[in-house]
Amino acid sequence: MSLYENDWLYDLVHEKPADGEDLAFYERMIERYGQPVLELACGTGNYVVTLAAKKVDMAGLDNSSQMLGAAERKSCEARVESNLIHADMRDFDLGQTFKLIFVAGNSFQHLNDVNDVRATLRSVRRHMDADARFIVEVFNPSLELLVRDPRERYFVGEYRTDDGWIVINENVFYDAATQINHVKWHYRNQYAKEESTVEFTMRQYFPQELDYLFASNGFRIEEKYGDFDEQEFTSKSPRQIVVAGKP
Repeated sequence: MSLYENDWLYDLVHEKPADGEDLAFYERMIERYGQPVLELACGTGNYVVTLAAKKVDMAGLDNSSQMLGAAERKSCEARVESNLIHADMRDFDLGQTFKLIFVAGNSFQHLNDVNDVRATLRSVRRHMDADARFIVEVFNPSLELLVRDPRERYFVGEYRTDDGWIVINENVFYDAATQINHVKWHYRNQYAKEESTVEFTMRQYFPQELDYLFASNGFRIEEKYGDFDEQEFTSKSPRQIVVAGKP
């Protein structure tokens, strides 16, 4: 089973606190660059619902109907109207433009090859105002993590639920030829013997490669941060956060 067919597990690991530094970063970007805002690969709507509740003119797009269903439920619980769109970020046409478009939570790494990236960037450009910005957030690849033994299981975390603690461990296999990290999460309730597994992939984008992909597909990188505090990107930064505009 794919992780993205399992929205409750995704939220258990990825749901953001209302005052997290990542949310604060995107709020600053919205204040700096304006509205309306489009989030691509919005998942279960953690950003979309939170920002819509703060009166941001916000839309969210995702290719998974199950994830969007979870986002719709969150919208109802929060009593906010969320503009949720079922579409593929590699090929969408919304008939409008935006001041800010972003891909958060490393979701850009689900684009597995250069053709996927090119298609996504073309779609994004069609939906940008002349002075709009596009923000992408991905990991800064760690060779130490990528070369771990695929036969071993590594601890991911413990997460509290109404039924007890969910324990997650993972196997990872990095294919250097494709730059794709294949991940299996094994999870179970701490009181249960039965275990379940979900899978997902994460394409690794190395710093110079990422910059080139933007520059060669009609974007101008204005800023590249190493984390949500807006410090300059360095080789030791945990993230690559690219802020790009049209030339």
